[in-house]
Amino acid sequence: MITINGQFTARRVTGQERFAFEIISELDKICKKGQYTLVVPKNASNIPHLNNIPVVKFGKAKGSLWEQTFLALYMLTHPRSISLNLLTIMPVLKPGIICIHDMSYRTHPEYCKTFYMKVSRCWHIFQEELARRFSPLLFTVSEYSKKQMIECLKIPSNKIVVLGNGWEHFKEVTADETLKERHPDWFANPYFFSLGSLAPNKNMQWILEVAKRHPQYNFFIGGKANLKAYGTDYKEEDYKNVRFLGYISDGEVKYLMAHCKAFIFPSFFEGFGIPPLEAMSVGAKCIIAKASCLPEIFGESAYWIDPYNINVDLDELLSHDVASPEKVLNKYTFKRFAKIMHDTLCGFS
Repeated sequence: MITINGQFTARRVTGQERFAFEIISELDKICKKGQYTLVVPKNASNIPHLNNIPVVKFGKAKGSLWEQTFLALYMLTHPRSISLNLLTIMPVLKPGIICIHDMSYRTHPEYCKTFYMKVSRCWHIFQEELARRFSPLLFTVSEYSKKQMIECLKIPSNKIVVLGNGWEHFKEVTADETLKERHPDWFANPYFFSLGSLAPNKNMQWILEVAKRHPQYNFFIGGKANLKAYGTDYKEEDYKNVRFLGYISDGEVKYLMAHCKAFIFPSFFEGFGIPPLEAMSVGAKCIIAKASCLPEIFGESAYWIDPYNINVDLDELLSHDVASPEKVLNKYTFKRFAKIMHDTLCGFS
């Protein structure tokens, strides 16, 4: 029996949470009853509708406290079950199978500038060591991340299975056509769109600097906008053609992606990168940093940039042809990776 760590059901859906939700939804379609159980906090507000995977509400606590207390207690009282942890954190008292999405806390300590981020780094490195010593099987989401896990943790290659992310969830999202009516000033000029937190690895500074060189365009940045949490001191008023949108709905994201001049993803480092997949699925051109795992995933379908070089003419860059995204979209689906995970877990058990 596999017990799925359902802590993600009590969190706002971003990259890793999206991975967890979609993989579980696809697993539910192909598994038999009795193979998996999803254990969630009693205060979870985002529980998926499942047919073959029962949901158990157990204990009430926030964040990792729930995992380290109630989930640990559940696992200790179900000794024949092993936990499947999809968000890089697992119970210390009962380690199990884990998906480590990237090794950024270990390989890029410079991104952790605030006290909060430094504590988070220590916690994640501890979890990685726990996985190295006690996890019988590990998943990750790119060959790049697997290579880093082998180098940093000295884990045998055959213990790590590479999955990935997908975009099918975006088909169910209805673009919010009212956005233009509600904010007509946003669309006075053609715009570029970017989505992601303002964490240092996301390299939003690249967009700010490039925006200065392209005053004829607007630049919209959607996603978590808590600047202080990442030690940034950006002031929106300093960038007249840049707008930080904060957290926006999936419908708003889809509309902005579908109508942008191009979607920009300038990250220094990613474990995967779901937003460009979503953008490609609605026909957007994608300007992506040639860094970390991104070339592996998006290949010839992207307009590549050097994330350290801000001397870029966006019009000239977009004047060139790139390959159709069809190959990328066919390869990277949650349905495909859920089957790989399920087959692996069946063989493992």
